[in-house]
Amino acid sequence: MANQSALSYYDTLKIDEIFSQHGWPKDAVNKSSLYKRFIRTYEQLSVDERDLFIKLSRLYKWVSLSEYSDLVVQLLEKAITKYYNIKAQDIWVYPIKKAEHCGVIKSADVVSYLCKAMQTQYSDQLYKRKVHVIGSLSELCTKKSKFKDRPLLIFDDFVGSGNYASEVLDELVSTGIPATNVVICSLFISELGLQQLSSKDCHIEYIEVAQSIIDKLPEKEKDLLKHIETSLGVEEDFKFGYGHSANLISLLRTPNNSLPIFWLDKGRSHSAPFPR
Repeated sequence: MANQSALSYYDTLKIDEIFSQHGWPKDAVNKSSLYKRFIRTYEQLSVDERDLFIKLSRLYKWVSLSEYSDLVVQLLEKAITKYYNIKAQDIWVYPIKKAEHCGVIKSADVVSYLCKAMQTQYSDQLYKRKVHVIGSLSELCTKKSKFKDRPLLIFDDFVGSGNYASEVLDELVSTGIPATNVVICSLFISELGLQQLSSKDCHIEYIEVAQSIIDKLPEKEKDLLKHIETSLGVEEDFKFGYGHSANLISLLRTPNNSLPIFWLDKGRSHSAPFPR
């Protein structure tokens, strides 16, 4: 990394093209805006590093909150079509959240609650069905008899390594709910997470697989990325993203499975484009 603060006209043009391509807000006034953060990250890079950053940014996906309701409806419709045979049968939803995190609000809670959003009433497959959202493992234990003849849908917006979702599944199985009755529903899932969960007895539904970028980069660019991460002080566990997932995605929050150059602030620079 280098401290090349001056931006050329061509640099600005490349950055503006990225923002136009993705439809990202170009706020040049607020110092903490995505646009300003992006520029600060870009300024810290050498010429070759800048080219790589632009290349990765073209592939980056940012899913805003306004997109969530439609995605949740799509995912619910997929799950209902596959796993519900009885018309108008009630739907039972549970967030992908461990019992020890019961008092912590997580993205899984938001996505689960959106299963009850008004938009579901505009779907021919969903409008006759009542959605029940279960808020805790203790509540789930009192209702587990409900899942003898129907699936339990467990929701989140992103599954990364698959470790956390596996632990939640294990908790459910420990209460007596068969893994075969559980459907893991995630708006997005990493290749690594999909691979791990596919070895379980549960079912998996998702909108899109978040691809790993690493295998698509030539060795020279991998080495360049390693150098950037070393300069940022990325911890070993998070190099190339947690579990070496090397994803390029942000949702309500940025998962640590994404490349750290997009979410890790060095010190208090507040320059990461998509901070966690």
